[in-house]
Amino acid sequence: MATIEEIVKSSNKKEGGSEEANTYTLKSMKRHSEEIAELFGKQDEHWKAECADMMIHCLVLFKREGIDEIKVLELLEKRKERFMKKIKAGSATA
Repeated sequence: MATIEEIVKSSNKKEGGSEEANTYTLKSMKRHSEEIAELFGKQDEHWKAECADMMIHCLVLFKREGIDEIKVLELLEKRKERFMKKIKAGSATA
């Protein structure tokens, strides 16, 4: 099983460095977002796999920036609270 660290190392090598790899990752995330929306709209179950790919891209970006898994979990908890506050306040966007 591949680790996020291995993915980062391989991606950096393939793309010619972390800056180039980040550019690739961000472009790929945009494509995945569009694909997820399309698949979800068609009720194609493959949207789940594409969401998992998007999550990997996010973890890779965090890792490249030196943000460890504990910090990611802490950030997720903070963001979930923000989502709930926005929902309760009736805001359309989180």
